Amino acid sequence: MAKSVAIVTGASQGIGRATAICLARNFSALVLVARDRANLDETAEAVKAAGAEALVIDIDLAQPTAAQRVAAARAGRGTFGGN
Repeated sequence: MAKSVAIVTGASQGIGRATAICLARNFSALVLVARDRANLDETAEAVKAAGAEALVIDIDLAQPTAAQRVAAARAGRGTFGGN
């Protein structure tokens, strides 16, 4: 899916990480969201190796404004890579 972006929550491990890596084969960019920055960075490397760009957002989605902050960060990036 050229110039498509997916947001994956829980992307730092388990099913979320596996989903992100799988989606990276078909999406041009992924927004990776979870609390654990170190694990998110590892997922981002795997996503890049699979062919997609990655935006890492370490945040606790249980916080009241977290979803809005993720959406704002995503909106501020366009379609990544300047496209």
